[in-house]
Amino acid sequence: MTQQEFRRLVARLERECDATPGPYRLKVMALAALGYAYVIGVLSIAAAALLWGISLISGGHHLFAGAKLGLFGGAVGFLLVRALWVRLDPPTGRRLTAAEAPKLFEMIGKILKREKGPKIHEVLVTEDFNAAIVQTPRFGIFGGYRNTLIVGLALMQAMTPKEFAAVVAHEYGHISGSHGKSGAWVYRIRLVWMRLYETFQQESDWFDKLFTRFFRWFIPYFNAYSFVLARQQEYEADRASARLVGSAVAAQALVASSVRGRFMGEKFWPGLYAQADRLPRPGFLPHATLRTAFRLGASDEDNARWLKEAMARRTDFDDTHPCLRDRLDALDEKPVLPGPLETSAARYFLGESLTAIVEAFDREWLEGVQKDWAERHTAVRAAEARLEAAAGRDPKRMEVEELAPYALALNTLGRKEEALPLLRQAAEHSRGSAEVAMQAALLLLDAGNADAIRYLELAMDRDGELIREATWRAWQFFEARGDEEQASYWGERLERVSAD
Repeated sequence: MTQQEFRRLVARLERECDATPGPYRLKVMALAALGYAYVIGVLSIAAAALLWGISLISGGHHLFAGAKLGLFGGAVGFLLVRALWVRLDPPTGRRLTAAEAPKLFEMIGKILKREKGPKIHEVLVTEDFNAAIVQTPRFGIFGGYRNTLIVGLALMQAMTPKEFAAVVAHEYGHISGSHGKSGAWVYRIRLVWMRLYETFQQESDWFDKLFTRFFRWFIPYFNAYSFVLARQQEYEADRASARLVGSAVAAQALVASSVRGRFMGEKFWPGLYAQADRLPRPGFLPHATLRTAFRLGASDEDNARWLKEAMARRTDFDDTHPCLRDRLDALDEKPVLPGPLETSAARYFLGESLTAIVEAFDREWLEGVQKDWAERHTAVRAAEARLEAAAGRDPKRMEVEELAPYALALNTLGRKEEALPLLRQAAEHSRGSAEVAMQAALLLLDAGNADAIRYLELAMDRDGELIREATWRAWQFFEARGDEEQASYWGERLERVSAD
């Protein structure tokens, strides 16, 4: 199913759900049951064939037929069990105990008591700007779930204690009775099928691919049908959050997550990584600095702009989460910009453990970033040296072998307006490289210029390793523009490339 087909199907299903919500929910449950029926049906046939074959062999008659039946039944049963008995890796992070974070576990206990849902088996803290509850099934589609609450340190640093409690209540609402028992079941099954789908797509053996053909048809189809319910469940989880902390605080948490997430993506991380242009090592570490960064906050102008842009977005088909405007309307609340962050959820809920956690995450971050940091610092120094060596020369008179690195150096230093025409000139030359073509394409894509497609094609022609990335970027470009014909064309090309 292509992305365009998925969107059209979901749009139709949303209208159907709005018109007849009860029958639609039953239809989704029936579709979910179809997956189980297929598994049980195939296993039943395999078991019957195996037993029949054994009976023929044990009776001393039709030995060859019995052997074939037994072999067929055993092979089919084995392949199905192997396909579904996929070990889904549990989430990773630093495990928290009640002794380390008593206030956090007290808050979790209150949510569990109020919502009367399943047990939280483990709490992990990660470095992310996120929170989630991950259900890892021990028996594939047949359940045996282990529930893990993941709390992102960056998100905890960005929120007040009440705002973060609202986020945790929202996440727990997905696995509790907030959707009703049938809704919670569909929610779990949807996530498990989607995770299994990734595994089925990676099957390399032709017989395995043939055997899992049903699942590779069924799961995207079930995903589209359950997508509509998943979006409704986001509203239901928001109501679960509002029951715990009040609708005003639940709304504040949504706004804080949106606005401070933009601060992280557009100000904090770019500012930190920009130091690599000047310093051989980071001048400050992220998690230790976040406490101050969020307390001081972004400018009022930035916050107002980010909120305005978030409220202008509309719900689409790329994510089950509704847009901020729709979620606030459902809570009957108005958007209010977050005020100064005096005491963060991280400080309140993690207490004395916060310092050790911050230091550990910063050490891990520094170890992970050192190589890329050094490469960026070296590249900037080399680019500056190249421009200095070419000082006073007219780039238009350079041969392509000299023009290309000169243009790339300009681009490395962020002088994009100067770099773009030179990159295009170098890419158009018969001796132009795939690298200059790709860099020209990326700058044009950022500007929303359709000329980028020509340079993506040039990059693919010159370097086969770039085919998948270039095809993906072309598809993304036309998807964002809403050009269905071109998006479909490039989407099909991407599917073929991915399959190969």
